[in-house]
Amino acid sequence: MLLLFSIRRVQPLTRTLRVPSRRGFSALSVLSAPITSAFCVIGDEILNGKALDANSQVFAQRCFALGVELEKIEVVPDKHQAIADSVRQLSRKFDIVFTSGGIGPTHDDITYEAIGRAFGRELGYHEPTMARMRRIMASRASGHGRWTTPNPKGTPDQIACARMALLPEPASITYPCDQYWVPVVCVNQNVHIFPGIPRLFDELATAYLPGLVGRISSDAPQAFTRVLVGTQLKESTIAPVLEKLQAQYAPMGIKLGSYPNWMPPHVRVQQESGSTGEPGNEAKRNEPLVVLSAIGRDVDSLDACKRDLCSLLEGFEIINT
Repeated sequence: MLLLFSIRRVQPLTRTLRVPSRRGFSALSVLSAPITSAFCVIGDEILNGKALDANSQVFAQRCFALGVELEKIEVVPDKHQAIADSVRQLSRKFDIVFTSGGIGPTHDDITYEAIGRAFGRELGYHEPTMARMRRIMASRASGHGRWTTPNPKGTPDQIACARMALLPEPASITYPCDQYWVPVVCVNQNVHIFPGIPRLFDELATAYLPGLVGRISSDAPQAFTRVLVGTQLKESTIAPVLEKLQAQYAPMGIKLGSYPNWMPPHVRVQQESGSTGEPGNEAKRNEPLVVLSAIGRDVDSLDACKRDLCSLLEGFEIINT
């Protein structure tokens, strides 16, 4: 029995237009390597266990769907030097760097200041952001009581509110979602600063990332495919074979992974032809002990790898529902 789960193809993109600072910014640059990205999570609440970071997973999923290779995720505390060191290093090494967290109105929201310092930027109140804040906050507060007006020279709460529009200068400022005043601030051509609130991050990143990828790439994308094969063999049993297959298929750009006691959502186990017994018994018997992942770009090579996984490791098929 073969069990095969296929996830839709995505497209790892290549760059032929402007290339971010790690390679020099030039309209004439032509590169064939896939777009790379990194993610910096900022916040003491992540490091002390108070909160669970969800934004890095969202970013990883969005990158995967667009064919962008996410190569690094870092978590740093609310400290100027830690933030600055992280974004400087990531900016040099990767084409796209996203940060999340630390852009609110309180004393520990220091992301704009720290990233500004990292790249020699001063901070200044961004009047279009404050105007947008006033307009959207006022419309939402209508009929629901008071709202705070951002004012750098006003009362303490107005000054705190205006602090969220104290942005590095120069920087690229965009508003991906019409319903939110929150901007995405881009510094040093490839460091993109996002809020840490998961719902906001998700909506802003979903709206922003595709356009960003489109601006830094122009080649026809190459397909990127992932398939999963299930087996009832133990990981210790399949390890030697899996190691040999990885060595065999690595030159073809295929990566293999092994995931015990895991089943992806929205799948079903294909029942064996001619099976008998109570409904559901076959599916339960065939549920994999280990799921094997194969990710590659060449479809023929990936199909050959899939066949080897199934034949050598007693693989069986999972159907995406």
